Parts: sequence; C-alpha cells; structure tokens
Amino acid sequence: MIDENIIRELVPDSIYRRGLKYYHQGYIKRYFPKVTGENEFQINAQVSGTRDYEVELYLEFYGDKYYIDGVCSCPYDWGEYCKHEIAVLYKFFSEDYNKLRQQNSINYNYQKLIELTERFNPDKKPKLEYRLKGVLDQSLSNFKLIIISDQISDSEMNDIIEALNGDLVFLFKENIFERNFTDKELQMVEKLSSLDKTKGREKHSLLLTKNEDNFEFLLKLIENYSVVMDEIKQQAESGKTLYPKLKLTGDIEKIKLMTVDPGYPIYSNQEENLFWSVIENKVHPVDLSGYNELDKNIDIPEKRRGEFLFEMLPVLQKNTPLEIKGNLTKYQLIKEEPDVSIKLDYSEEKILCDIKVNFSGEDYCNTELLGLDMEKNNYIQSEEDPYTWYTKDIREFSKIIRFLEDYNFTVRPDRFILKNESDIQNFITDGLPHIPEEWEVKTTDSFDEIEIKNIELEPIIEFSDGEGINWFDFKISYNLGGKTYSRQELKKMISYNRTGEAYVKIDKKYFVINMGEKEKSIDHILDHSEKSSDGEYRSRYHNLLYYRNMLQKSGIKFEGSRVFNELDKEIGSSKAVKKKEIPSEVKDILRDYQKEGFYWLNFLQKFNFGGILADDMGLGKTLQMLTLIKSVSPQQPVLVVCPRTLIYNWKEESDKFFDNLETLVYYGTPDERDDMRNSFSEYELIISSYSVISRDIKKINQEKLKFSLAILDEAQHIKNHRTKRAKSVKNIKADTKLALTGTPLENSAAELWSIFDYLMPGYLGNYSYFNKNFYTPISKNNDQQKMKELKERVAPFILRRRKEEVLAELPEKIINIQPVNMTQLQEDSYQMVLDEVKNNLKVTVEERGFERSHINVLTALTKLRQICNHPSLVLGNEGLKHNSGKLDTLEELVNDAVSGGHKVIVFSQFVKMLKLIEEHFEKNYINYEYLDGSTRNRMERVNNFNNNENIDAFLISLKAGGIGLNLTSADIVIHVDPWWNPMVERQASDRAHRIGQENRVIVYKLITKGTVEEKMLKLQQKKQDLFDNIIENNVNPISAITWEDIQELLS
Repeated sequence: MIDENIIRELVPDSIYRRGLKYYHQGYIKRYFPKVTGENEFQINAQVSGTRDYEVELYLEFYGDKYYIDGVCSCPYDWGEYCKHEIAVLYKFFSEDYNKLRQQNSINYNYQKLIELTERFNPDKKPKLEYRLKGVLDQSLSNFKLIIISDQISDSEMNDIIEALNGDLVFLFKENIFERNFTDKELQMVEKLSSLDKTKGREKHSLLLTKNEDNFEFLLKLIENYSVVMDEIKQQAESGKTLYPKLKLTGDIEKIKLMTVDPGYPIYSNQEENLFWSVIENKVHPVDLSGYNELDKNIDIPEKRRGEFLFEMLPVLQKNTPLEIKGNLTKYQLIKEEPDVSIKLDYSEEKILCDIKVNFSGEDYCNTELLGLDMEKNNYIQSEEDPYTWYTKDIREFSKIIRFLEDYNFTVRPDRFILKNESDIQNFITDGLPHIPEEWEVKTTDSFDEIEIKNIELEPIIEFSDGEGINWFDFKISYNLGGKTYSRQELKKMISYNRTGEAYVKIDKKYFVINMGEKEKSIDHILDHSEKSSDGEYRSRYHNLLYYRNMLQKSGIKFEGSRVFNELDKEIGSSKAVKKKEIPSEVKDILRDYQKEGFYWLNFLQKFNFGGILADDMGLGKTLQMLTLIKSVSPQQPVLVVCPRTLIYNWKEESDKFFDNLETLVYYGTPDERDDMRNSFSEYELIISSYSVISRDIKKINQEKLKFSLAILDEAQHIKNHRTKRAKSVKNIKADTKLALTGTPLENSAAELWSIFDYLMPGYLGNYSYFNKNFYTPISKNNDQQKMKELKERVAPFILRRRKEEVLAELPEKIINIQPVNMTQLQEDSYQMVLDEVKNNLKVTVEERGFERSHINVLTALTKLRQICNHPSLVLGNEGLKHNSGKLDTLEELVNDAVSGGHKVIVFSQFVKMLKLIEEHFEKNYINYEYLDGSTRNRMERVNNFNNNENIDAFLISLKAGGIGLNLTSADIVIHVDPWWNPMVERQASDRAHRIGQENRVIVYKLITKGTVEEKMLKLQQKKQDLFDNIIENNVNPISAITWEDIQELLS
C-alpha cells in the first residue's frame, strides 16, 4: 500500500482522520476506478454524508511527482480536498492501485525485445546443443543427431524426442515446447519434426536420411547452434558451396572440358544426388549438378562461336574455378558505336520527333529501330585477323528506345510524338538537357518558340471584416503572365510533371512554379483557417496578430480591412499603444515597466486577444491587472479566478489601490453563492477560487452570466487539460480572457497548450493537433523548426520581464547552499533505508517498468528526504530522542539572524518538520507566525508578521504559502528541504524579494551532504532549463525524470 504520508500531507490531520473513518465505516456507496492513460487514473464515486455526495478524482504519476485533482459536490471549501475525497483516495491506494497498475504490465512487444536482447547476449547459454555423426563416415547410411541439454529435465527431453518423431501437435497442446523454447528455437524444432527421420537407439538421438532437405537443415543448425562433429570432436561450421575445378582446352571449333582434382574430399549419397565436403571443421555443400552429364568434347556451332567467346566464357570464369588453355585466350572483341541524329518540331500542340541512326554504314530511321532484335548481339569475325571480332553495341539501340519511352513518346507510322502537356513540359525542362552529348540535335523555329520560365509565386492577401465578431475574412490572389488569378483558379490550372514540379501553361509558355517560402507561409496560414461558402477563407479573430507578423516577416503583400489596419497602426506606432489614460489612483505609483504592462494588457483587451502576463515573481502582476480592470469601465463585471489562498489578497490589493472599485468575493456556502449570483451585475470585479468555479460553472452558464474579462491568477493550476478544474474554467463566458502566472509551464510544452486553450480556444489547434505538430516533434525528435514555430505563435501573447531587467533598484538576492552533516543516527538510518529502497526499486522496475513504478519511487525518495530532515519523520517517536544535523544548523541560522535584527521565513514541504521546528522555537523563546494548508486566517498572520516588530520568524508550508504572499518585512529565507521544481522554490523565496523590499535578501538552502539532496540540485537545473527554453529561448524542453536519473540519485 502507498505510504500514507503522501495522503496525509494533502490535508490537515482532522480531515485525514475523518476520511479514514468514512472509508473504514463503509460510507463509499458507488465506486468506479479506471485507467485513463499511461500512469493516469480517474475515479468516480458516491460517498454518504449529510446526504450523498459525488466525488470525481484525477490522478497522474510522472517522474518523481504525483498530481491529484478532485471535485466533490459537498459544501466544504476550506482546503483543496475534503473528507469524502480522502476516503475515496485511501480506498483507491489501499485496494486498487496495484491491480490497475498491473493492467499496464510488460507487454508483448517488450517481451520480444527481451528475447532479442538475449540473442546478442554472449553469456546466454542456449537450451539445446547437438552432436552430429555420419558427416565424415560414409559407412553410416544416416546422419545421427544427438540432442543435449543441461537446462531441460531428462523426462521432458524424452517427451521432446518422442514429439519430434511422432505426434508434435499433441505435445504442442501440452505446452512442452512453449515452456522450454524461444520462438526461434521453436521454428528449428518444428522444421526438424517435418524431416524424414527415425528415432535412434542412442539416448536422445534421431536418425536423418542423407538427402538434400536434411542436409540443408543440418547446415542451418550448424549456423545457429552449437553442433559438435562426433568424428573429430570439434565444433562444426558451415562453409560456402564448392564447385568442381574445370580445365578448358581447344579452339572455337571444338573444345575439351575436363574436371581437375579439387584437392579436398567429396562425400556423397549418389542415390539422393547429394554431395558435400568437410575441410578442417567446415561443412561445405558441393554442387556437381550438370557436370556429370556434360560431354567432355564439345563442338561449337559456327553461328554461336561469338556468343560462346564473349558471353558464355566470361560467365563460367566468374562463377567457377576455370582454367583456360591454348588459343581460347587470344580472342578480342571490338564494339562499334552508332551515329544518332534527332530532329524536334512543334505543331498542333504536339512535339514531333524524327530519329536517324547510322550503324556501320547502314541507316535506321524512326520506327525501323523498333524492328531490330535488341536481345542478341551480332558478332562478326574479321577477315584479316581471325582472332579479332566485331559487334554492334545493341545497348546503344536500347538507349535510344529507352530515352523515348522514359519521356512518354508514342509511336506513329512515320515518327514519334509527344502530346500530353505534362509530358511536353517535362521533356523540355528535363529531357532536352539529358540528351547524350554525342547525339546530333536539330530543332525547328516552331519548337524554339516553346518557352519555359521558372517563377516564384507572389501571393497577395486582401482582408475584410467578417460577419461574426470572432471571425475575419480574407482572399488570396496571384499575378501570373500579366493576369490576376484567385487561388482556386490557379489550383485548377496547375499541373505536375513526373518529377513533381508544378507548372502552368499559358499559350506556348510554361511557367514552372517554385512555391518558395512565401507559399509555405500561405499554407501555414490556411492550416489555421477554413473555407467560407463563397470560395474565400475565414479565420478566428485571435489569429489576426499572428498573421500580420507572419506576412510582414515573409514579405507577402496584403491589403488590410478596417480592423486589420487599426491593429497594424496600433502596433506600428509606439504612441498609439499608449493612448489609454492611466487611472489617477496609480498614475504616480506605477513603475515604467508596469505602465508598459498595462498598455500591453489594454491592447489585448481592445482587440479581444487573450494573453499571459508572465512577469517574474514580485513585479506586481496583480497591480497591473487591477489597473486594467479599473480602466476599462466594463458593461459586464470582470471575473478573477485564483487559488483559494489568494482570494483576500486580491481583495486587499483592490481596496488598497482602488477603494471605489465595486468588488465581490464570490465565496461561501452553496446557498450564499446562489444569492450572490443574483447581484453580479451590481459589481465591477468578482473574485472567486478555482474550486468554487469548478462547482458552479454549470449554474453560472445556465443563468447566462457573462463577463467582460475573465482573468486566471496562477494559471498553471489548469496546466493539466484533462482535469475538471481546467475544463470548468474554460467554459467561462467572457469577451476577453487573460492569465497571470510566473511559471506558464513547469514540466512540458503541453502545459502551455492548456493555458492557451483557455485564452483563445483553437489558437494552437486541438490537443491532438498540438501533440502531433508540436509536442511530439519537439520533445521526442528535437525538431528545432517546430520549436521556432511554436515560439513565434505564442510570443505575441506572452509578456515576461525579469527582475534584473526592470528593477535595477531592487536589492540583490544572494543564494547560499548550506551543507549539513548528518548525525550518526541519521547516517545509519539513511543507509539502512537506502539499501532497502534500492533493492526494492530495482525489482519493482524490472517487473513493472519505470513508468508504472512512479509511486514506489516517490515513496522511497520521500523516506530518504525525511531522514535528511530528522529521523523522527520516519522512525516516529523513537527518533525524537535524537538530534538532527539540519535542525541544529537551522537553529544557528535563525538565532544569528534574530540577534542581528532580521526577520526570517522558514519553508518546508513536510508539515511534521514544521511542527518540530515550532517546538524548538517555543523552547528557545523565538516569536513566530505559522501557516500550512489548514490555516484559515492567512492574511491576519501575514499582516501580523509584517507589522509586528516582535515577530521574528514565519514557518510556512511550501505548498500552502509559496505563492500569493507579500512578506517584504523579512530579508532572510531558509529552505529546510529542496524541492524538485526550482520555480516553486524561487516563487517562495520571492515572497520576500519583491517590490517594497529595501534590504538585501539572503536565501539559504539546507542540503544534507552525501545524500539524495545533493543530487536533486542537478535535477533542479534541468527544470529551470525547461522554463527558460520555451518561454525565453529556443531549445528543446526536458519533460520528465528518467529511471537513469533515479539510479543516479540513489547511487
């Protein structure tokens, strides 16, 4: 069963205990778990409570992490998970997780891969070995094959011998062969069972008749398995086929052919016409077929003597050991070459071709060539020198005919003609340049008027405003030969030659079209468009900016519509973008980069584009968005959706900067929220949480409530497009959708797709299209062109500024890696757990595969990381008796900081560790605030820490307080334990390093020496690279932690 600490950390202890109680007392009524993908699960359940509640859970396991998202219909909304969800989770991990995981166990193909690997394993001993008798012993009438195995029992080997000699089918049903042999071995024993043989007297032996089929089988056996020749006690090898050695004498009138002693023994079974030889340990087939029947004295017919000299003898010399003596070595052949003349004419849209060939003074014209025998060479003996022969090179005749056939010339009674336009164009462009140089070519004036011109298409795009508010129309035309053609007209005119080139024929001019980069851009635009009824095209409004940038970059001419021209003007003039007046409340407060952000957001809102404000943490994204909300004066309210922990942070920021902005916090019980929806129209700004919107989206849409702006804060919460949360917020009805996040992606480019699917549905295609055209080529194939294309698509709608770029006045942030030594108990406990998990994980991964072992990996690593913090996190109360190197180091750092007048933030992922630290703070009289997932009055605690000089430290759970808090009163941040994702740590550290910070911020990361924590730092850098790659650079992302990474962590 899964380590209960993982479930326990999701919720406060009280919720955890209630969930277990509901599970053990059988409150779960309906329960349907299922596998939805690789390492992905979905659970639908009904749990009894005050009434019956519906629970829907999504679980994913990848790398070293897990992701759980859930929705329950109960009214509880203080935390991420309620007791009903915990009960269902506990049931799943206790009863079904391992069973469902086994459904994805090693599949057939992987098993085949194992077998393939075993083939190349030199240490893998085969199941069967063989001894062979009768190859060197002519007295034995059969080949005797003795089968040996030290891996198969004697009784089963007897059964196998019986099967090979008898009822093979019956024994297959008994599974004897499948149980003992691989597929390759099975093929061999199946073949053996079909041969002519009997059972031998010797133990485990078979007698094979000495015939061709059995001999061929033995050669295959020798090639693939261990076969020892019994007579010489050596391993047999198969050799090449041997032929008799021949000696040829005489002259062209009469020859004598004799066989010569080959120098090696030849064994045979004359009745079966089987011959073989054994040279050292190699068994060779010997081919004597045809030689025994050949008459030793052969007369050569006079008409076939040239053929014999120059065709038959070279073949024999190449393929047999042949020795030639006497006059036969003196003959030579001279090949005569033809003179070729070709005349080309053009008439009635046909090419006419006349050919004349002169060969040894004889002329062959046009169709006369077709009557020649192209199969036989004509040999003539010289009258002056009997050893010299002449021949007409028939291949030259064939070359002429083949040339005409290659370019599709057809035969007419008196000439050859070409009448198909595609064939004509192909002949002009490709055929003429390939006419052999030695041919004479003549052309008529009419033929010379045929013009071939290579051109690159120059498209022109005309935009017009579409009928629907979310669409625009456009048409594409081309100028060709002084005339303008629509894209549809041009497509009908285009033909293709056999090499795939596109061309258009206008009169006697052939325009060979080079599609070029501009046409590639047009094709790309059309990929994101659709045809309208009148043959033109239309596209989603959100593509307008992308189209504009692509057209300008590719140099395509375009004529804009009213909206397009307005957009072009807005972008082209920096002053035009800044026309919007900044609200007076913040005009003197906003920094320059924040004003730029406001102008950019206003530009998106004006043209109903979606976009992501992805500024670094601490640069005031909330204020920039509130400034936009205040400036738009919407007819319908603005909706902000954020994590539950940030709701009142938004409310406070709104009240602080725009106290006259009518704001509603949409939160509370279902009845309270029902009443609130009736008054939505009375407010300018509505703030709610992801969980509330997930529950109420159906009611919101049924009541036809629409928003002028919908804004997601911490939009990475919808990175998994399959979750109920993501699907719910994507159903929000709004004129414009925007997003705030410092980390638009954390693990994979697919996360960015999910956010854009909310902002502008279809902009990156549906998920199947995105996966095929971007995610797979980038992540699997390192396709840099696709990476560049994706970056160009999203770049206009992502605004990201780094602190170091825009806040030169912000004090520096210093990051210190603080090495920590373990106590002796920690070392002993760590080594004990390490040895245990390494062995267990190795077995688990070998049995199930790494992808199906993630939860085991996570549990193992969690134990190791907990020991690095304090032994009691794993050993329980027994460990409390001992010290922890990390706790000792933390106390020193905090005491030094407090004595120096500094305020300290302490982050840990483990609530148990925070509780231990809390106890030590109490003993050492350190005044502190505390916040984890169960804390309700968050803002009160934040304000008390910031404003109360007597509060020295803030203990915070990384998940609960890593985002959304402003803690600039602190200038020292301590991370007790490292987290895999560096962006999460960075967000947490920037609770202090943000606008309003006047002091240098020092960040300490406590890393236990010689443990998994040191190696986690390297993996952290991989995660940081991922974020930089997609958002800021053009490199391939790293999307997962591998089994090799885990092995390195545990090494």
